[in-house]
Amino acid sequence: MIKKIINFLNINYLKKKKVTVPKYILSDKKHEKFINITTHKNNVSLIYFPESKTFRKFSNNNAGKKKIYSEYKGYSWYCKKSRINKKIILKKYYRNSKFSFLDLSLIKGKKIKSWQSLENNIPYILKIIKNYSLTKYLNIHGDFTLDNIIFQKNKIFVIDWEFFGSKSVKGYDITYLVLSSICLPYIFNKRFTSEDKKLFIFLWKQLLKQGYNKSMLSNPFKFFEKKIKADLILSKSYKLSKSKFFPFITPHLHKNKILKLINSVTYEQ
Repeated sequence: MIKKIINFLNINYLKKKKVTVPKYILSDKKHEKFINITTHKNNVSLIYFPESKTFRKFSNNNAGKKKIYSEYKGYSWYCKKSRINKKIILKKYYRNSKFSFLDLSLIKGKKIKSWQSLENNIPYILKIIKNYSLTKYLNIHGDFTLDNIIFQKNKIFVIDWEFFGSKSVKGYDITYLVLSSICLPYIFNKRFTSEDKKLFIFLWKQLLKQGYNKSMLSNPFKFFEKKIKADLILSKSYKLSKSKFFPFITPHLHKNKILKLINSVTYEQ
């Protein structure tokens, strides 16, 4: 069961780890077994209850409690905009002066590895671009990569709304996603083939046609890094661990290669 859950999450930095969970976090689930799951350093802990198929995010410090509340608001907003009954997703939200937690249902669907080649992932990227309509809103997800998307037949479901409350220009999330599709495979596997380049150019042309912010499309690394450092919500996670955001850990050599591709496409336009 543990392997199935880890494989479902499809995040390479998740590992089984023995962590002491405070008893008060488990007061309403004393007789239910759970699995500890580690994520990026972010003041929030995560456990999974196989019996009830429930994820619980919890924290006992102020920064973590605020992040959990942001995620609760984010899911509520997303469900409303997507016309999804939020009670199906949000099982329970609780907070007091000492701690807070958020219970989320295990969402059925398929997860795609973000570090696989763009050649492999292009069908999923295109499906997201087609289905994700939230780009018309100023609210952004903030970490919109394949790691945070579940595919369900003809639709998608977006998870991990811990940065809800951040706002930016139209197309922020989709542009971040497309850029991640060519950066994450290189970061993890040094993958950057001629076919990947062609597909990336094709995707970037689609973004240009949408008329998104020129500064973002001409130098996305500079744009995203500046936004993340300046944003009240995103900057807190950046200060804890900049590896949370791929633009900061993409090698300079690879960045330069991507910018050359972007410049060539922009020049054509």
